[in-house]
Amino acid sequence: MSEDKELERILEEKKRRLMHRLMAEKKSVTSNSESIDREVDRVILGLLDEKGREILALAERDFPQETKRAKLILYAMFKRGFVEGPVDAGDFYRFLRYLGIPVRYESKIMVASKGEKKPLSQILSERISELE
Repeated sequence: MSEDKELERILEEKKRRLMHRLMAEKKSVTSNSESIDREVDRVILGLLDEKGREILALAERDFPQETKRAKLILYAMFKRGFVEGPVDAGDFYRFLRYLGIPVRYESKIMVASKGEKKPLSQILSERISELE
C-alpha cells in the first residue's frame, strides 16, 4: 500500500509540474500575441490619415473581429511592400468594403462661406430659408 501512496504522490507532482509549464507557455503566447497586436496597431495608425483613423475607430466599434483581421491583412501587405503610406480615408474605406465590412461613415462636404467653413447641407438650408 505504501507503494500506491508513493506512486500517487509522484503522479500528483508530475501533474503539478506539467500544469505549471502549460500555464507558463500560455502566458508567453499571450504576451507575444499582445506585442504583435501593438506592432500592427502602431503600423496601421502610422499608415492612415486622420479621417482614415476615424473610419478605423468606427469599424472597430461595430465589427471588432473583422476589423482585426483587416488590420492584419493591411499590415501583411505593408510588410511585403504592396502598400506604401499614407493611406487616405477613401482608399481605406473601399478596402474595408472590399473585405465585406460595411462601415457606416457620414461624410460632410465643407464649404468656405463668408470666411468660415460650414457643411454644405447647412448652407443649402440657409439659402432655402432665405427664399421662403
